[in-house]
Amino acid sequence: MDKTETLEDALLDATRALGVTMEYHEARLQAELLLAHALETTRANALARLNEPLAPDVAARYAANVARRARREPLAYIVGHQEFYGLDFVVDRRVLIPRHETETLVQIALERAKAKLTPVIVDVGTGSGALALTLAHHLPRARVIATDISRDALDVTRLNARRLNLEPRVEFVESDLLERVGAPFDLLVANLPYIPSARFGELPREISVFEPRRALDGGEDGLDVFCRLLAQLQSHAARGASALLEISEEQGDAALELARQQLPKAMAALRQDLEGLDRVIEIQLDADRVARGQTRKS
Repeated sequence: MDKTETLEDALLDATRALGVTMEYHEARLQAELLLAHALETTRANALARLNEPLAPDVAARYAANVARRARREPLAYIVGHQEFYGLDFVVDRRVLIPRHETETLVQIALERAKAKLTPVIVDVGTGSGALALTLAHHLPRARVIATDISRDALDVTRLNARRLNLEPRVEFVESDLLERVGAPFDLLVANLPYIPSARFGELPREISVFEPRRALDGGEDGLDVFCRLLAQLQSHAARGASALLEISEEQGDAALELARQQLPKAMAALRQDLEGLDRVIEIQLDADRVARGQTRKS
């Protein structure tokens, strides 16, 4: 008589399949997460049930999703969500997957937003809404405007806003950068495309094949969209406004120089992430209020 296949058997098979393209510990973790997804439960609950027989419907879902991950489709797209700054966001191939390093931008933004009682915050290129909705969640008095050139991306943002009970507090604007934003901002945040075009094909398959190129490709030097936004900042800023723009770790000096050239009356500084890597350009647009001798790089 054939031995009944259990959840543990399926888990071991999945770990072996995923282990072809990743380290064992990562393959095991992702196999566990995919098993939990197939069971529609938590990872802890799935691991507590490993001796149970594998139901045919679960086996089919699990096998299909393990095959997708073995082809290097991102786990977040397969399970349909990604955690960011303590909140859960729906994600699919219409939007970039929120990254941990972008949480540095959130931390700085929350600190700067304390300066105003009811700040107007604009998130340019919102994608899944990770920045806009996280800030709205933590700043209940803020007016938050989420913009994106992609209508599909804004649909995902709206979905996440509804799930997080934030939809009434966020404005959604289909716009190329700030072109259709009417309200002057007190604080602007943006995680724009910053991968140089020539490097796109060198990215891991999870990124280059599955994530939207429009949200990643920043032109020849990776700073084309960054430059276009710099040109729009001053005319859309309220008095005392600041902008926080995420960059790649190797772009710090070049991005800082561009900010100085395009906004000579502003004050610009580099901010590092928790690993000590350049991650955010902070621009104070009302430079008259800043001491002339203040350092531009910290």
